[in-house]
Amino acid sequence: MIVSGAGYTLHLALAKDITADIHPIFLAFWRSFLAFAFCTPFILLGRVRLHTHRFGALVTRSLIGSAGFVFGLIAIWPKFDLPLAEFNALSFTRPLFVTLLAVLLLHEKVGPHRTTAVIAGFCGVLVMTLVPALLGSDGGTHFNLGSLFAILSSLCFAFTIVLVKSLTGVHSPLALLIWANLLSSIFILPAALAVWAAPSLTEWIQIAGMAFFGVVAQFCFIKGMSVGDASFLSPMDYLRLPMGATADWVMIRALPGVFVWAGAGIIVVSTLYITWREHVLNRVKPVEPPKLF
Repeated sequence: MIVSGAGYTLHLALAKDITADIHPIFLAFWRSFLAFAFCTPFILLGRVRLHTHRFGALVTRSLIGSAGFVFGLIAIWPKFDLPLAEFNALSFTRPLFVTLLAVLLLHEKVGPHRTTAVIAGFCGVLVMTLVPALLGSDGGTHFNLGSLFAILSSLCFAFTIVLVKSLTGVHSPLALLIWANLLSSIFILPAALAVWAAPSLTEWIQIAGMAFFGVVAQFCFIKGMSVGDASFLSPMDYLRLPMGATADWVMIRALPGVFVWAGAGIIVVSTLYITWREHVLNRVKPVEPPKLF
């Protein structure tokens, strides 16, 4: 999970730099396609077994994951000027969305403790975005479409997390990675053709680097989810905030403001409480996807 966070941060840093000149959707296609290409040697060497068991869940996971990835790249588009640390802070809402999706899709029962923690977590989002905007104060996230796309990206990835946890029972982590990038390439291609570009050699190298770090982040995350205990892994995911802050400092000499740290702190505490509560009650179990799949 730590390596996944580092890879994800490097992936976003390269993406943010490239999207100054290249459309995010074009970038999303090549990121997925190159990530699939990086994995093809494992297929040719017979190191991974691909099959179509529960193909509906694979397609659904990739379709929604593709949307989440595109939304994430749009969120950090220089047009919206959302720093990486702020994007990462907003992405911490994923565990909260996972809880909501478990209720809506899997009909899990949620008691007052988890309900209160989820409400507190979303209050943390308001502290980062709405409160500083209403007060006219600096130090919060840039309250614009970039923030909205970041939250939509978290919602999409929360849905994929629900599916990934169950799919690891029938597909290896590498197989899930290959399916995700292959299907994402197919789904994103029509939109990418509408904004096609001609990157320079330097930009192609950056795109390849972004795809490589994306593969590392994806594989390590799936692998961690398949073998680790959620109560142990969750706190490690929050290392992405200082990682993103470091990247922002290197790239634009900017650090998150007080409202970002305060809001992120509320979200972190609420999600850790949810995880701890589940662990104590011994209710952590593999999540099954909706029956329609």
